[in-house]
Amino acid sequence: MSLWHPMRLAQILAYDDTRVSAGSTEEEKKYARISTRGAGIGFSALRIIVSLWTSSAASPAYARIYIDDETTPRAEFTSTSTAEEIKERIISILDLAPGIHTVRLKLQSLGATAYSELFEIWGVI
Repeated sequence: MSLWHPMRLAQILAYDDTRVSAGSTEEEKKYARISTRGAGIGFSALRIIVSLWTSSAASPAYARIYIDDETTPRAEFTSTSTAEEIKERIISILDLAPGIHTVRLKLQSLGATAYSELFEIWGVI
């Protein structure tokens, strides 16, 4: 069942609730292929929601969002919490050509373990 409704300004495009972790090397842990043209309407931005936490409050956890083969992240989230936190950001995708793109979630923590479980992508009109 689609969560799309004409009166809403966003549509869920991807969802993953699998726990993943990474250490000191930035690693791609989740990805989703999305279309920049959902339900016949082009999206101007993506609302990214991730959960993030670290095994040690002294070593921050980082989650970075990349699109396709970009080397500079579109968004970066940081947490020094040892309990799961929800992080959210809206990123513009107006510079992307219409079509299918891959949104990548990469994790890293210097000196500890970074964890993420929730990964949601919403298309925003």
